Parts: sequence; C-alpha cells; structure tokens
Amino acid sequence: MRTKLFRSIGFRISFISTLFTILILVIMGIFVNQHVVNYFYQQNQKEIEGKIQLIENLFQQKPSNFKDGLDEALIGHDNLVIQIKLANGQTIYNKKNNHTDLSQLIQTKNGQWINWKNNNQSYQGIMVNKVLRYGETNQNMQIIAAIEVTDNFYFLHSFKQQLLIIGLLGVIGLMFLGWLATWQGLGPIRNMARLSENISANNLSNRLDLKNIPIELAPLATAFNDMLDRLEISVDKLSAFSSDLAHEIRTPINNLMMQTQVSLTKPRTIEQYQDVLFSNLEEYEHLAKMISDMLFLAKSDHNLALKSKKNIDLAQEMKILFEYFEAFASDKNIHLEQLGEAQIEAEPAMIRRAFNNLISNAIKYGEADSVLQIQLSEDAQNSVILIKNKVPAEMQTLTSLQLSRFFDRFYRLDSSRHKAEDGTGLGLAITKSIIEIHDAAIDVFIEGENIVFRIIFHK
Repeated sequence: MRTKLFRSIGFRISFISTLFTILILVIMGIFVNQHVVNYFYQQNQKEIEGKIQLIENLFQQKPSNFKDGLDEALIGHDNLVIQIKLANGQTIYNKKNNHTDLSQLIQTKNGQWINWKNNNQSYQGIMVNKVLRYGETNQNMQIIAAIEVTDNFYFLHSFKQQLLIIGLLGVIGLMFLGWLATWQGLGPIRNMARLSENISANNLSNRLDLKNIPIELAPLATAFNDMLDRLEISVDKLSAFSSDLAHEIRTPINNLMMQTQVSLTKPRTIEQYQDVLFSNLEEYEHLAKMISDMLFLAKSDHNLALKSKKNIDLAQEMKILFEYFEAFASDKNIHLEQLGEAQIEAEPAMIRRAFNNLISNAIKYGEADSVLQIQLSEDAQNSVILIKNKVPAEMQTLTSLQLSRFFDRFYRLDSSRHKAEDGTGLGLAITKSIIEIHDAAIDVFIEGENIVFRIIFHK
C-alpha cells in the first residue's frame, strides 16, 4: 500500500508540497512568535526605563519629597515593582507585593536585564546603581525596577496555541487543495490513458489535441501522437504486406495444383510427366527464392544480417559486377559505364547483393540501346553513388509518391498483381534494407529521360 501511494504522482506532488508548506509555516511561526516576544520585551524595558528616569528627575527636583511624587506617578501601575536602597542597606522606597522575591534581581550585575519566576508569577526587571541627591548630600543608591509580565506569558501561550491550530488547519487545507490541483493538472494524462484504451489494430486514427495540452506535457503528447502515426503506418504496411504475401504465395501454389490436377486427369507419357515436374520445379524455385528473401528481410529488420564491415573499393566492385552483367546487358545493347572512385565501410556480400539488385533492375527495365551509368564520388563526409539509366516514356512521368513506393515489398507499377517472369517483388525492398543497415540512405528520382538511384554512405 505504501509503495503504491509513493508511485502516485498526485500523492508525491501533494506530499512534497505539504512538506514545503509545513517548513514555511514553521519558519513563519518561529519568526512571528519571536517578533511578538521581542515586542513585549522591548515595551516592558521602555516602561521600566521611563520609571527609572522619573525617579532620577524626582530626586533632582524634590529630593525631600520624592515619595509623594513617585506614589502619584505609579498610580494605576500595579504590576510595577520599585525598590530604592541606600548604600548602607536602608530601604527608602518600596513598592512591591509581600510575596515578590527580588533576590535574583539583587544578585545581578549593574544594568543587566533578567527574567524570572516567583510563586507562578513572571517578572522582568533590572538593578542599577545611581548617585542621587538625598537630603543634603549625594548618595549611592540601588534602584530595583521590575514589572510583572504574567499576562504577557499567558497571551503568548494562547497566541502559540492559536498559531499552531491555524497552521495545522492551513496544512490540511493546503494538502487537500494541492491534491485537488494535482488531480486537475493530471487531467491530460488521464485523457491520454483513455485514448490509449481505445487504440487497437482497427482503430489507430485518434490523436491527442495538442492545442489543449499543457506546455509541460506537450513533448510527451507530441511523442505519443508520433508513435501512433508510426504505428498506424506500420500496421497499414503490415496489412498490405500480408495481403500481397498471401497473393504472391497463392499464385504459384495454384499453378502447382492446377498442373498436377491436369496431369492426373488421364495417363501421360514419361516425357509429359517430366514436363510437369520441370514446370513445378520452376514454381518451387520461385517460392524458395521468395522465402529466402523474406527471411533475409526479417533478419535485416532486426540488424541480424549485418556481420563484420570492411573497406570496399567501389570502383573495383563495379568492375566485377559489370563483368557479371555484361552478357545480360548486351542482349539489349545497353552499355555499362562507370565514372569516378569511392570507398565505403560495409559488409561485402550484402553490398554486392544490393548493387546486384539495382543493376539487374536497371538492365531489365531500361531502354534498349542506352547507357547504364554509375557515378562514384566522395568527400570528407560522404560517399555518393548514382546509378542512371534511360527508361521508357511512361516511367519518365512517375510522381515522387510512385517513386518512393519502389522500395515497398511486392510493389509493382503494373496495377495488376501478376508477378514478373523471374522476380519476387522484393529486390528493391532488400536493397533499401541493406543500405539502411549500414546507416546509409537511398532514394530515387527522375532526371530527364533517366531514372536515378542515389545512395549516400556517411563516413
């Protein structure tokens, strides 16, 4: 239960704010209490100092009749204690209750203020030595002046209690208000939770309204919406891929079934059965290649296909590939041309497969009697490969959206779903996957009569 409470953002914010509130209230309480105590202390000092000054004035003005003047001045000041003694110990004036004990005050140093208690009464006072005229001569006198401050202590005690009660009520109120404010402030998070509850593979279109999101939660809400965008795109691609995969596998399987059923309708010669088996073998090879490509894509999606990288001289690599495709290109009278030089760090077998796919497609879909040109260049930051070849007129008007889909799995420009003669529809998807595994980038664009595949390797 305790762990669950501390896992709550609302509880933690309320708890921390309450601790700070208590700390602030305690500091304020101590400050206010000390200020009030000092105020009473200073007021009492001023009153006593005023009476001592009055005594000095009376001795100067009426040395023989100071008692009457002092009694008159002290009327209404029942809480004051005044005692005047001569140096020989004779008390010449005494205004105090019989139960008031001044022994502690008498033992203090001259001019030292003290507070003491006697018979449940609290006092504040001072003892001073003065030389005043008394009778016909100046004499050393001891003046003891004190004031009973019991009422002040009762007031301060009551004040502290009220301050404590008000502080506790304030803490409880602020704790509740803090929890309420936190609960209101976390409303957008609850909205995100409600939205996420409605998310499923069939419902990925809902998004958080960023206009009404608090500034502090804006990055989280933006990331949440971006995640939903990526998830929706991935699900759409997966759905389309599943549909395409089912169709691509169904076609060769249907061909196998149909050929087998036809061959079994009546007795055939050995040559006819061999023809059926050879035809079936072609379909099996097509299926095997498709499965192999799918396994490769699955590994590359998780970076499992990438082994050790090596430094590759692309000019030398293109020379090897040109020798391999020379016969294939000569059938369409396509001239293979390579310009420039570049070096990259890559896994040799995978890079060779990627360029193999690109060159094979360029020859297969390029115009006859044209040039397939590969331009290599590099600088301090990048190595760039451009693969250009002339294409038929209908391909020269392709939109950027159509071109970007070249790298989708099973994508074909033809709206029909019939497979090419010897392709699986995965070549460019594999190429893109290989390039991205190497933290490189690939795109495609139309340049005049040519289609250009551009690959950029970062150093």
